[in-house]
Amino acid sequence: MIKIKKLNQLTQLDKIKLFTALGVILTVIIGTINHFIYEWTGNNTLIGIFAATNESIWEHVKLALFPMLFIFLVGGFLFSKKVNNYYLAVYCALTVMILFIVSTFLGYTVFTRKSIFPLDFSIFIIGIVLGYLTAYRIFFLPKHNALNYFAVVGILFIVSLFLTCTYHVPDVFIFKELYVNK
Repeated sequence: MIKIKKLNQLTQLDKIKLFTALGVILTVIIGTINHFIYEWTGNNTLIGIFAATNESIWEHVKLALFPMLFIFLVGGFLFSKKVNNYYLAVYCALTVMILFIVSTFLGYTVFTRKSIFPLDFSIFIIGIVLGYLTAYRIFFLPKHNALNYFAVVGILFIVSLFLTCTYHVPDVFIFKELYVNK
C-alpha cells in the first residue's frame, strides 16, 4: 500500500520533485487554456501579451513560456535559496523548451507542409517536460553565481523579446502563420 506523506513530512528533495511535477502539469493545463483565452476575451490587448494571438510558431511558444515563468516565479519564493542555481535553471528550462518546440515543429513541417494537431500537442508537452527536467538537473549542480546573474539577464531578455514582438511583429517566418490547418 502506498502511503502519501503530508507536505510537512516531505524532505526538501521531495518538495522540489513535487514542484517540478506540478509545474509540468500546471504549465500544460494553463498553456492549453492560453491557446483560447485571447479569443474568449474579445482579443483583449493585455491578454494578448501573454496568450497566443494567432497561429504562428512564435505565439504558440508563448503558450508554454508565460505559464512556466509564472510557476518558476512562485517557485523562486519557495526554493531559490534552497537550490544551487535557481535562476540558471529557469533560464535553461525556458531556452530548452523554446528551442525544442520551434526546432521540432519546423523540422516536421518542412516535410509535411502542414501542422498535425496531435503531433503539435505532443511537441508542446515534451518541450515543457524537457524544460522542467533541465531545471531540475541544474538545481543541484555546483553553485555558479556569475552564471546565475547572467541567467537573470537572459530571462529578462526572453520576456522582453516576447512582450515586444507580440505587437511589433518582425517580418520573419516564425511570426507568420505557416502550415496551419484551418
